[in-house]
Amino acid sequence: MIKQKIKEEKQNTSIRQRIIKSVLALVVISLVVLGGLSIYLNYSSTISTLEQTMQETAQIAAERVEWQLKSYMNVAEDLGLMAAMSHETYTEEAKQQLIDSKVEAYHLVSGKLIGADGIAHIDGTDYGEAEYFKESMNGEVCVMEPAVSSETGKINVVISAPVYEGGSRSGKIVGVVFLIPNERFLNDIVESIEVSQSGSAYMVDASGNTIAHENMDLIINKSNTIQDAKTDTSQKALAALEQKMIDGEEGFGQYTYGGVTKFLAYSPIEGTDGWSIAINAPISDFMSETIIGIVVTVIIVILTVLLAIWTAIKLATSIGDPVMLCTQRLELLAKGDLHSPVPEIHTKDETGRLAASTHNIVMSQNTIIGDIKFILEAMAANNFAVTSENKDSYIGDYETILESLRRIKYSLSDTIKQIRESSDQVSVGAGQMAEGAQSLAEGATDQAGSVEELLATVTSAASQMEESAREAEDTSKEARQIGTRAQASSGQMQAMTEAMNSISDASKEIANIIESIEEIASQTNLLSLNASIEAARAGEAGRGFAVVANEISKLANQSAEAVDNTRQLIEAALGEVQKGNGIVDETAESLYKVIEGIDKIVGSIENVAYSAKEQSDSMQQINQGIEQISSVVETNSSTAEESSAMSEELAAQADNLRELVDKFKI
Repeated sequence: MIKQKIKEEKQNTSIRQRIIKSVLALVVISLVVLGGLSIYLNYSSTISTLEQTMQETAQIAAERVEWQLKSYMNVAEDLGLMAAMSHETYTEEAKQQLIDSKVEAYHLVSGKLIGADGIAHIDGTDYGEAEYFKESMNGEVCVMEPAVSSETGKINVVISAPVYEGGSRSGKIVGVVFLIPNERFLNDIVESIEVSQSGSAYMVDASGNTIAHENMDLIINKSNTIQDAKTDTSQKALAALEQKMIDGEEGFGQYTYGGVTKFLAYSPIEGTDGWSIAINAPISDFMSETIIGIVVTVIIVILTVLLAIWTAIKLATSIGDPVMLCTQRLELLAKGDLHSPVPEIHTKDETGRLAASTHNIVMSQNTIIGDIKFILEAMAANNFAVTSENKDSYIGDYETILESLRRIKYSLSDTIKQIRESSDQVSVGAGQMAEGAQSLAEGATDQAGSVEELLATVTSAASQMEESAREAEDTSKEARQIGTRAQASSGQMQAMTEAMNSISDASKEIANIIESIEEIASQTNLLSLNASIEAARAGEAGRGFAVVANEISKLANQSAEAVDNTRQLIEAALGEVQKGNGIVDETAESLYKVIEGIDKIVGSIENVAYSAKEQSDSMQQINQGIEQISSVVETNSSTAEESSAMSEELAAQADNLRELVDKFKI
C-alpha cells in the first residue's frame, strides 16, 4: 500500500522532483552559462585577435605597396631632376641609356623619355593623350592604374614624373619620363601576403576595379564587385565592404561568397589615387581550433550535465524516498492508521533520524491512543475506578490528556454520587407529593360541589333580575310614549292660545274699523245737513238735491245704528274672547305642570330600568366568573389527580434511577 502511494506521489510534485529540478536547474544553468560564456569569449577573442592581426597585415601590405610605389616614383622623379635629361648636349640615346640604367638597377621592364609635344624621343611614339603625360606635364609624379598595354598586350603600371629644365624644380617642364615596372609586381606583393592556408589578397582602385589579384583574368577583365552586386545579390556583402575600401576607410568585416564565409581586412594605400588593399581568408582557416574548443566545451558541458543528472537523481532518491515514506506513514497516522508498519531506513543522516522520529511518533501515538481506548472502554462499562496502564507515555503536552481523563473520571464519579443522593431525595419527595396531591384532589372535589350550588343560586337570581329589568324597560317605554303625547298636547294648547290672541287682535281691528265707519257716518250726516241747507237756499232748483241729501241723511243714520249694533256685538265677542284666553292660559299652565310631572316620572322609570339593566349585567358577569371558578376548580381537581398519579410515577422512576446509579463503580 505504501509503495503504491509512493508511485502516486512521484507522479505529483515531490521533494525528490524538487531536488532534481533544483540541482539540475542550478548545474545546467551554471554550466550552460559558463560554457556559453567560454564559447563566446573564445570566439570573440579569436575574432578580435584575427581582426587585429588581419588589419595589421593589411596595413603592412598597404605600406609595402606604398613603399614600392614610392621607390618607383622616386626613381622616376630622380630621372626628371637630372640635368642631362633636359640638356641639349646629351643625345637621345644617352638619355635613354640613363633611363635603361635605372630600369636595370630597379628591375623594371622599361622606361622612356617623352618630349613636351608628347612624342617619345627614342621611338617617336605619341603619348600626348595619355593621362599620366598630362598630369606629369602639370608637375605631378603619378602612378597610373594597371592597364593592358596596346603595344605589348600585357598589364602595365605606368609611373611618370616631369622633366625639369636644368634639373631644378624651379625650371621649366620640358618633358616627361615614365617607367614601367614588372607587370606582376603588384600581384607579387599580394601573393606574398600569407594570412592563412586558403587566404589571399587583392587590390582595387578608386572605381572598385581589381588591379591586383592572383587571378590575372580578374585584372584583365577589370572585375568590379560593386557593379556585379547590382545583378548578383550574393555579392552584396562583399560589395558593401569594397565600397568602404574605395571610400578610403580602414576596417574589418565578414562576408559569404560561393558558400564560403570569409573574413576581410582592408586598408587604403597612401600616395595613390584611391587604391586600397584587402586581405581575405575563410573562417575555417582560423576557427578550426576554436571550433574544436567549442565542441570540446559542449561535450564537457553535456557530460557534466549527465553527471549532474545522475548525482541529482541519486541525491534526490536518497533524500526524497525516505521523506516520502515517512510522509506517507504520517499521513496514514493522521487518518487513524496505527498498525501499518513504519519504514525502515538505516542511513546515518537526517533521513535516518526522520525515520526514527516517525517510528517513535507512531509507537507513541499507538501506546497513548491504546491506553485512552482502555480507559474509555472501562468507563463505558460503568467502571470509573480504572487507572492508566502507561502513565510514562504521557510526556510533554500529552500530560494534559491524561490529566483531562482523570478530571473527566472524577467529575463523572462526583456527578453520579450527586445523582444517587438526589434520587433518594426525589424518591422521598415524590411520596410526600403524592400524599399532598391526593389531599388536594379531595379538597378540589368538595370545592367543585360548592361552586356548582353557588352557580345554580346566582343563575336563578340573575334570571329574576333580568325579568325585572325587562319589565322596567317596558314601563319606561310606555311612560316615554305618554310624555311624548303630553308634549304634543302642550303644543296644541300653545297653538290654541295663539289663535285666541289672533281673534282678540282681529276684534280690536274691527273696533277700529267701526270707529272709522262712525266717523264716516258723522261726516255723511254733516254733509247731508250742508246739502239740505244749500238746497233750501237754492229753492226750487235745489229741490232734487235736497231729496238726495235727505236720503243720504237717512242712510247715514242707518249706518250709525248698524255701527252701534256692530260695536255692541263686537264688544260682547271681545269679552267672551278675553274669558276664553283666561281659560286657555289656565288650561295651558295646568297642562305644563302635568307634563313636568310626567317627565319626572319617565326619568325615574328610566333610572330604574338602567339600574335594573346594570344589575342584570353584573349578575351575568358574576355568573361568568363563577363558571370560570367552576372550570378552574374542575381543572385543579383534574390536575391534582394527575399530580397524584405523576408523583406515584416519579417515585417509581426515582427507584429505577437508584437501581441504575448503583450499577456504577466509583
